[in-house]
Amino acid sequence: MKLYKFKALLLFIFCIQISMAQSLDEAKEAEIINIQKDIVGKLTGHTPIKGKKKLSSRASASERRITADYLFNSLKEIGLNPKRNNYNVQDKKGTQYTGSNIYAEIPATNGSDEYIVLGAHYDTAKDSPGAVHNATGIALTLYVSEKLTKLANRNINFMIVFFDQQETNMIGCRMFVKKLQDDKYNVNSMHRVDYVGWDNDEDRAIELLASNISLESAYRLESSVPVFKRRVSTPETRVFSTLGYETITITAELMNGDNSPYVHQSEDKYTTVNFKYLASTSQIVYKVMRYLAEN
Repeated sequence: MKLYKFKALLLFIFCIQISMAQSLDEAKEAEIINIQKDIVGKLTGHTPIKGKKKLSSRASASERRITADYLFNSLKEIGLNPKRNNYNVQDKKGTQYTGSNIYAEIPATNGSDEYIVLGAHYDTAKDSPGAVHNATGIALTLYVSEKLTKLANRNINFMIVFFDQQETNMIGCRMFVKKLQDDKYNVNSMHRVDYVGWDNDEDRAIELLASNISLESAYRLESSVPVFKRRVSTPETRVFSTLGYETITITAELMNGDNSPYVHQSEDKYTTVNFKYLASTSQIVYKVMRYLAEN
């Protein structure tokens, strides 16, 4: 009987510990969700972004400028020194493109000259609030950025970047890659986040499009959710990889059709975002960045 009572006590203590761990996980998730709801709300016009001003679509030049200012100030608020990669270029057909990529460096603590680039585009298709595509990517990147600044040891530099005019022939990321080349940055890898706000089957799965197995493996090791491998290249990935950069894109299950049906449409709104899925994916990306920073 005494042995039975002792085992029962151990089981009770174990259950209490599990319950406490679950409560801590839920509290952490709730904290991330509150932060990211504020960001996505402002970027999609669900709430004012400045004063009484609400965005309708991050496609026009004026609303892209407002968004760029917001991102610049957001990076500044977490203790970084943001900069603008402004461009004014013309393509072969004579079309003029003017925009601004917003970026900031998080320096290594050991003097490394190597960089990991983490980014997301901030513009949208015309008339689309761009919630899942790609306010969620911005919210994830901002969250991870702040967490990285608090690491005691970073054995590599990080470059945080928000690309302009992704929806216009990827001009923003093309101009930023040109800057990296012109300034001779030693780039370890480029990590791009997109479509991370929809999870219809609620399995929290992610999909990866990686240029090498090492990058893919890093995410698989840090993920407690299903991980799918995308085999069809994307134009954005080719912008990076054709210039010799190792690159990975993190998305929802695009190949399995578990993505927002409202992308590029007026219904890609704040109210369609699965914030638990966004928080889950944010933690995965942070764990990978932390691993890369500490190893």
